[in-house]
Amino acid sequence: MKSIVPAALLLTLAGAAHAEFTLYGLLDASYGKSVSDGAQGLKADFHSGGDNGSGEGNSTTKFGLKGSTEVSPGVKANFDLQSSGITSNGEVNSPFFGRQAWLGLSGSFGEVRLGKQDSVAFQTMVGYDFNGASNGIAALGYANVGPWETGRVARSLQYISPSFSGFKAQVGLQPATNDPAGTLPADKSKANGQLGLTFASGPVSVSAAYESKRTEGGEKFGSLAGSYDFGVAKVMTSYAKSGAALKGVGLGVVVPVAGASVGAMFGKNTGTIKGKAYEIFANKEVFKSTIAYIEYGHANAKAIGGLNPPLGVPAGTSGSGYALGVIYLF
Repeated sequence: MKSIVPAALLLTLAGAAHAEFTLYGLLDASYGKSVSDGAQGLKADFHSGGDNGSGEGNSTTKFGLKGSTEVSPGVKANFDLQSSGITSNGEVNSPFFGRQAWLGLSGSFGEVRLGKQDSVAFQTMVGYDFNGASNGIAALGYANVGPWETGRVARSLQYISPSFSGFKAQVGLQPATNDPAGTLPADKSKANGQLGLTFASGPVSVSAAYESKRTEGGEKFGSLAGSYDFGVAKVMTSYAKSGAALKGVGLGVVVPVAGASVGAMFGKNTGTIKGKAYEIFANKEVFKSTIAYIEYGHANAKAIGGLNPPLGVPAGTSGSGYALGVIYLF
């Protein structure tokens, strides 16, 4: 029996030697305040991208572990475990692996994933936000018109197709939560489906996304977006709808200037909220894997008082925010 444990350990190490594991992450350090902070009258401060539930700076400070192993000729097994945002105090927001926790297979057939991951709508549409859906100032988010609005989904089975002549599809399925004791609220979860379609060729990109209701009391979600790259500037437009509140259009432009990207985003809610928001931004890779950025955003009172108004904000209050920061990727 004594020889079994060392043998098992050797087999484990031998398997690990053939696998490809990567420790990766993003650190976002900035000075400023979010649009929400501005509406609450809070002062600017130094922030990590994980502060206020990843509501500060441009991107979320996080780390992850991902791996890929060939398990059959032409077929790889993959996984991704990505932490929640890391705060200025060094704490990791809960749950620990709150952003990604999935495994899957990939090959010439495409890719299949199972676990917690970004929604199909987010993966399909976030690229149309030229400032990366900034944590603190995202105009499309504050106006409640983001084509990427639906959040992460747990217990999700997703399939991503290969690209066929510029066309790519992604589908997702999530079963309803088991509730044998009847303890879930009236808007208990529903089995739901997600679909994302993209066509990209040369300077043109067009995408559509759809998601059925996640809960009995929830809303369906649908969005369209398109972009065109003129070379001297890239422009986008989008439309999103989910019930009477999340409904409206987005516009954006980004221009290359001396190695930097300079742009603006605008969102207008045409639903019950009627809010408007805009942002302007600039970013540039100043060193290898190191990006410096500056951004400013404003949301009017109707946008601030929309779906989830900040606590303690008087009615009729607008908000402005900004950030001057550095992002380091590893």
